[in-house]
Amino acid sequence: MAQRPWNARFETILRQGLPGLGKDRSPAVDMPLEAYGLDSMALIGIVVALESAYCVSLAGQVTVPVRTLTAGHLWGIVSAALQPAWDTDRHSPAGGAARGQAPWIMA
Repeated sequence: MAQRPWNARFETILRQGLPGLGKDRSPAVDMPLEAYGLDSMALIGIVVALESAYCVSLAGQVTVPVRTLTAGHLWGIVSAALQPAWDTDRHSPAGGAARGQAPWIMA
């Protein structure tokens, strides 16, 4: 079994939204959450709870179908949302956003 990369807060939120998980089990990193009873309505509740707990917006980020979404996928989405977006206010000379460049590289 793969090691769980997430913290206790994330797992607590998952437990609240996964009725089939049970009290003595932890979600597997690569097991579809549907196996633990996740449906689209439960996913909405989990996403709202994660946004509140981690002070992030996950709008448009959870694009994996419910039937294949795993705890590992979801934690990856939350982790990415927690990373600083150094270049969100910078624009390239062509008028588009300058993605992938650290702010100290920009002149």
